[in-house]
Amino acid sequence: MSSIARRGCATPFVEGLAVGLIRYQCCLSCERPQNLAKYRCVNCGSKSLIWADSAGVGNVQAVTAIRRASDPVFQALVPYVIVLVRMREAFSLMAIQDPSESQEGFSPDDPDSVKERSCRPLQIGDLVRLYPKRWGEQQGLVAFRSNPLAV
Repeated sequence: MSSIARRGCATPFVEGLAVGLIRYQCCLSCERPQNLAKYRCVNCGSKSLIWADSAGVGNVQAVTAIRRASDPVFQALVPYVIVLVRMREAFSLMAIQDPSESQEGFSPDDPDSVKERSCRPLQIGDLVRLYPKRWGEQQGLVAFRSNPLAV
């Protein structure tokens, strides 16, 4: 699989990942940011949408450890962690843990051992930096490293 299917309006987001940027849409009418790509503003319905570059920093809203993946691309990464992050620009984005992080201390029989890859387990509210990353021939995804940023 060399690319992920995407709607035409998502092209600026994917092109941003290719050059190291995380992009989001913002409505020119009501100034509300929105995650990923829509044809209209989810708040006011306007078609006046622009793309802006995110600073890549936000707070963790949810953390999930993945131990089984249905897609062959992600099966090679198991176990890994995904997070939902509320970005400083007021949109939310999911990110996958950088697979280049050490798997030292991980035991598939111990459900809490995924947390041992960082100094402490990631928690809701932690500040993290997201960044675009490519895995081989795979389309870019948004990733994070498991050590939270100092506040």
